[in-house]
Amino acid sequence: MKTWKKILLALFIVLFAILLLAAGGFVWMYFNGLSGIMPGGEPEEGQVRVACVGDSITYGHGVGNWPKNNYPAVLSVLLGEDYHVGNFGLHGRALQSDSDQPYTATERYEKSLEYDCDILVFMMGSNDSKPENWKGADRFEAELRKLLNSYIDQNDGLKLYLCTPATAFFTDGKEGTCTNFDIQPEVVGEIADIVRETAEEYDCGLIDIHALTGEHPEWFEKDGVHPDKNGARAIAQKVSEEIAAE
Repeated sequence: MKTWKKILLALFIVLFAILLLAAGGFVWMYFNGLSGIMPGGEPEEGQVRVACVGDSITYGHGVGNWPKNNYPAVLSVLLGEDYHVGNFGLHGRALQSDSDQPYTATERYEKSLEYDCDILVFMMGSNDSKPENWKGADRFEAELRKLLNSYIDQNDGLKLYLCTPATAFFTDGKEGTCTNFDIQPEVVGEIADIVRETAEEYDCGLIDIHALTGEHPEWFEKDGVHPDKNGARAIAQKVSEEIAAE
């Protein structure tokens, strides 16, 4: 009988340790922007709704103290209580419908449409630059228009701000075609030009994040692709200034 008690006690200790490690791992992932959890909070009546749509850069991948330091969270603080900012960023997503992970195939996209935003801050394209996703400028431009129109059609009187994608940097002195995550910095630059032209066509706000980050590799995580908390704050500050200027 004592032997069985010892076995049960040992199993309990092992199970408790596993649960503790799992919980600790989840907490670490959450606070470093790796959990994929959608930030909570519903807009109050009368608040201006700002939807931040994008990929992992919008979500805040790798940003320390993620709940506080992802760029939409910082933007919310900068804009103040009259605004509600929704973070609709999602890891690894691209805007092209035939990409490896299209944003439009996700629940996050559907929720961003249902959010009924007054202002859309749209920043996507880094993952479209991957060799397996990139089908050329014409294809990207057509898909960009299609995605933007889905928001315009859904939201009457929508104020649109198009952001160029953040600069992608080579790390550890390496050069070539692709940096980490198979991002092609040269193609990202081409995508930035397309976004600038599209902003003119739509007569909407342009926030040039590619130019903002281009001289600041120190604003990025070690992977050279994802902004750290300083980069996220710089992006939020730029977006806030553009919105406040209207």
